[in-house]
Amino acid sequence: MKVKTISANGKLSMTKKIFMSYSRRELGFVDDLVRHLEENKYEVWLDYRVLVPGSPWAEQIEKGLNEADTVLLVVSKASLGSEFVALEWRHFLETSKRVILCIFEAVDLPTELEKYEWVDFRGSYKAGLGELMSQLAKPIQEEHPVPESGFKAPLAVWGTIALSVLVALLSLNALWTIFIPLLLIPLPYQIFKRSFDFMRVQAALVLLPFTIALSSMVLGNSLYGQWISFDFVTGNPSFDMWLNAILTGLALGIWSWVLLGILRSPVMSRWGKPEATLPKFNNPYKPNISNPASTPFFVEHALEDRAVAADLVETMKKYGHLQAETIQDAKAVLTIVSRFNGDTNASPSSQIVFPVIVQGNDNISKKLSKLQWIDFRPKVRRLDVIAQLLPEPTQLLKALGMRPVSSLSVYPPMITTLYYFMLTLAAIFIGAVADYAFFSGCLCFLEKASYDLLVWQLSLSSILLVVLTFFAVRGLLSRKGWFAKFPVILAVVAVQGLLMRFMASIDADIYYAALEVGENLGVNFATFGNPIFMIGLLFLIWVYFKNRADVRHWFPA
Repeated sequence: MKVKTISANGKLSMTKKIFMSYSRRELGFVDDLVRHLEENKYEVWLDYRVLVPGSPWAEQIEKGLNEADTVLLVVSKASLGSEFVALEWRHFLETSKRVILCIFEAVDLPTELEKYEWVDFRGSYKAGLGELMSQLAKPIQEEHPVPESGFKAPLAVWGTIALSVLVALLSLNALWTIFIPLLLIPLPYQIFKRSFDFMRVQAALVLLPFTIALSSMVLGNSLYGQWISFDFVTGNPSFDMWLNAILTGLALGIWSWVLLGILRSPVMSRWGKPEATLPKFNNPYKPNISNPASTPFFVEHALEDRAVAADLVETMKKYGHLQAETIQDAKAVLTIVSRFNGDTNASPSSQIVFPVIVQGNDNISKKLSKLQWIDFRPKVRRLDVIAQLLPEPTQLLKALGMRPVSSLSVYPPMITTLYYFMLTLAAIFIGAVADYAFFSGCLCFLEKASYDLLVWQLSLSSILLVVLTFFAVRGLLSRKGWFAKFPVILAVVAVQGLLMRFMASIDADIYYAALEVGENLGVNFATFGNPIFMIGLLFLIWVYFKNRADVRHWFPA
């Protein structure tokens, strides 16, 4: 049995300021917990919202520990295995301050922690939250030892896993796309393990109903289509077929949208690791500083990132900051970090250095790695906030409204749209080739010479499309090489469109050849290539006009 938490002077500790000690793997849980604490008027120190960019984060963490009177230690395998988390809770034990264990996972605890208050969040989050608020208001005497074994998960998690199994089976309808089942079949296990790439899974779930509808129209019926069937009759057989296929696809595929809605919900955001949750930020700070104190600044960057640098410089000058002629003359240095630059020539000991990350880099120098950075990987935005808070950046991270994204594959909106557009076109083309090769029965009515020519045409077209798409996607995401140029990417998209038209012409020739021998092949994936390309192109243009700055910022200048 544990005793009440007693402070150094022997009195009960009344909580006013809370320090959150946790592993980034539980970021979604912590983010929601802090929101509720702040709604209950507690002052909470949470690293990614209060750390000051450009300052050594270790010193800031120590300051936060000293100013807090209570630490909430989120207990998990990751947090207890973290050297930094251990330093935080040991600091509190040495100062005899209050510690409350928030049990996210039951694990073996260090002996020093076994006597402290605890709240079990593994089951009902609402019940755990209520218990925590009661304990913060009035410390209690625990009647049971802290749980150190056993697995629990909210009922909603088990329900989500069950639904994801159904969606994984439905994704077999989209086997021809390759990437949709590749992402959705392992999803149930990944949800259980709390680790999957949310952005890629989201794209697969959005597309699944449409791919099932395509499968229904091309193959006559989708897999599992016997569960749900529509027999609308309008008098137009062709229209009836299309309508029934679309309705079947949506009726089956709608479960993927339901699953997506659940994965975006608060309960799953609390459950998943950062890469498995929707990137978001609660309660951002909104500065309104029209005339900040003028600060000499310098933007340090690689040649390839000069477009981002130019926008930064322009915004800084707009708010009255003076651009220094050399990096040594600057008081504030904004160092743009990308695959092209991971170091700085500034001196963090005598200057304020802001690492501004626009692209992941695994080789960031030790000098920069000790500083809190500004993360612009999802999108370069709100540069005016940096300019307003440059002299006093204490609220900068909260004002920018960004939550750490960990290993999440996140890119600016325009880049993400290009990526999935090219993949979708490649999938449709490969699906058409597979349909001709294995399901159309072309060999039954085409002469051998014609059939061999068809195979050669499709094979060469497929190789060209796959090779182009592979190098284009690699260049697009890495920002390196000949394909890392916007005109080249547009040329690849144009070639994909031409190949779609080529496939449609072959489809028409085969269709009429089959009619001559009394065969009706119906529709093929190639039938939808051109319409999908045009719809996707219009969507791409719309995204471009909303996010055209992404193109300037992303592609090496």
